Formats: sequence, structure tokens, C-alpha cells
Amino acid sequence: PKSVVINPYFEWDDEDFIKRNKVPLKDTVIYEVHVKGFTKLRLDLPENIRGSYEGLASEQMISYLKDLGITTVELMPVFHFIDQRFLIDKGLTNYWGYDPINFFSPECRYSSSGCLGEQVFSFKKMVNELHNAGIEVIIDVVYNHTAEGNHLGPTLSFRGIDNIAYYMLQQDNKRYYLDF
Repeated sequence: PKSVVINPYFEWDDEDFIKRNKVPLKDTVIYEVHVKGFTKLRLDLPENIRGSYEGLASEQMISYLKDLGITTVELMPVFHFIDQRFLIDKGLTNYWGYDPINFFSPECRYSSSGCLGEQVFSFKKMVNELHNAGIEVIIDVVYNHTAEGNHLGPTLSFRGIDNIAYYMLQQDNKRYYLDF
């Protein structure tokens, strides 16, 4: 589907997380993690949740993070992304999740419960479980590149919604993108 309408309601039980778990910056220990890569090969997890939000939020993984003294996980890109044609032509996939097409939708490939909105619930549940364990969650957002690429790329989302608002364009020729 091109989009999915969901019921956004979620029963958060971590409402006072920030107040209860305010970790001074000097004591913060950040662990950068790729949702799929972190748990995909863990034989101590049920196979159906390996490589997923559910796997990251499992007792085993939370215990592992706590044993390391981690206070904060920084999730590598978790937004909906695609496998670009140049990768597919080489028999490859976009493993890392960079080049998203929507910064506001959790990637469904990391959900063990489905891709018709279930990924939103899975993502929220993961954050809730990590917070309940006293672990902060930071999301790695890279705005400077999306799957739409340069002026030759496809129109998938941002470009079609409002090209000028989402991308930095050359002043003298707005057809072309600034690439830093």
C-alpha cells in the first residue's frame, strides 16, 4: 500500500520517564544500534522476533544493554525506506535504511507483527519497554539524503509534497539540488 491509516492510540506507561530517568550528560552512555543487525543472529531470541523492534525490546536484549551500562540507545534509521534501483540491479538491498521516503513512518521490515500499521504499534511498544527499563531512545535522522536522490531521481514523497520545503535547491536554477 502507498499509505495506511491507523488508530494512533497507544497505552504509554512511561509518562514520567524523563522525570524519573534524567541522566546527566556526563553520565550518558550511548549505544548506536541497528534494529535488525542487533538481534538478527541472536539464538537466544525466538526466531520470529529476531531482527525486529520486538527483539530489541526483549528481556534478553534489555538485560544485555543494562549489563553494559547503557543509558541511551541511538537507533540507526528506522523510517520507511526503499531499495533503490541501482542496488536491486546489483542484487543488493538497502540494509542500513538510509535514504528514507518518509521520516514519520516506522520501517515495517523491522516489525515482526506486520506491515499494515502494526509496525507503528511495535515501534511504540519497543520505545515504551526501553523507557520502562530506564533506557533513553534517540533516533538517527539524516535529512540530507532521501531515496528521491538528485534531480534525476524518482518522485516518491517529499518532492511531490513540497520540493522547495524539503530540499535545498540551487538559487540560480531550482531544478538542481544543493549537495553537501
